[in-house]
Amino acid sequence: MDKVFLARCEDYDYDRVEQNVRRIFDSFGGAEAILRGGKRVTVKVNLLLPKKPEDAATTHPAVAAAVAKYFVAAGAEVTIADSPGGPYNTLSINKVYDACGMREAARLSGAMLNADMGSQVKTVETESGKRAFDLINPVVNADVVISVAKMKTHSLAYFTGAVKNMFGTIAGLNKAVYHANLPKVEDFSEMIVDLCRATAPAFSIIDGIVGMEGDGPSGGKPKHGGVIIGSDNPFAADVAAMRFCGLDENNSPIHRRAESLGLVSAEQEHIGDDAAPLADPFIPAMQDKVMWKAVARIPKPVSRIVGKHFRPYPVITDRCVGCGICAEACPGKALEVINKKAVLTKKKCIKCYCCHELCRIKAIDMR
Repeated sequence: MDKVFLARCEDYDYDRVEQNVRRIFDSFGGAEAILRGGKRVTVKVNLLLPKKPEDAATTHPAVAAAVAKYFVAAGAEVTIADSPGGPYNTLSINKVYDACGMREAARLSGAMLNADMGSQVKTVETESGKRAFDLINPVVNADVVISVAKMKTHSLAYFTGAVKNMFGTIAGLNKAVYHANLPKVEDFSEMIVDLCRATAPAFSIIDGIVGMEGDGPSGGKPKHGGVIIGSDNPFAADVAAMRFCGLDENNSPIHRRAESLGLVSAEQEHIGDDAAPLADPFIPAMQDKVMWKAVARIPKPVSRIVGKHFRPYPVITDRCVGCGICAEACPGKALEVINKKAVLTKKKCIKCYCCHELCRIKAIDMR
């Protein structure tokens, strides 16, 4: 039975956050049990794009700092790292660090911010065959990886937490290659499960104090959850988070794949505080699409054929300023900027929603 700690935490007061993070780690044997002799620790946060912490699209700096400080205090060399959406270079990452509050997280914790923009290919054998992952150096070179995710609904994957957070270990625009090569949701989700196993986070924390509902991971609305979730099993942490949010984990293709491989238990041992689901559940992405919800319950072989017809397209709104970020990130090359506005060619769109995810001004809707 998977053990999951749910710590009630109503706000981002740093002392309160640090106390709850300490409770979580201590309940799993403390730093010594988690590190197992390792000294190089990478705290893998979610820095999707340069957003302010209050936008709830990224890991809050108070949670990142509290996690990093716990291992710094244990004598580890700690690096805070991620490969956000878009290019992976020094200029881009510094903009993200500044916007997301990670410089303050490093100052509070004594950890380093990753400045190594290199990557290495790691090939692994999986049930799906060989996978080659181009992983950022701070993850490859770490003795221990700690996933520090954000609790959000997701337009493609239904939910993003500890497991989907590991997609940020793929270097820069190479993430678009995986979307292009795996346009089917089920196949993409199988890859995410394999990636999480390959990067093997020793522990996972989910920042659910304020999460995101609706068209996440960046276009939804902040939603108060008042919880920090922790587990040594990232798949179990996600299941606990979905149940806490009032979401059905069976609608998550990542969870369904993990369950089929025996990576998560049906029952969980909840420790810590009250784990009762929220009275006001999170609203999933595109909840109003009744047919799409029904498709999620169709047997897998049929849903692969039928489901694609009900998945929404991205729609460029009048809010678009023609910055070109969406076109640069589009795996199917379905977007181009014409007369200072992004234009979508539907027949090229693979419905991966990278454009929606990376739009900094929420100029792309899902319809």
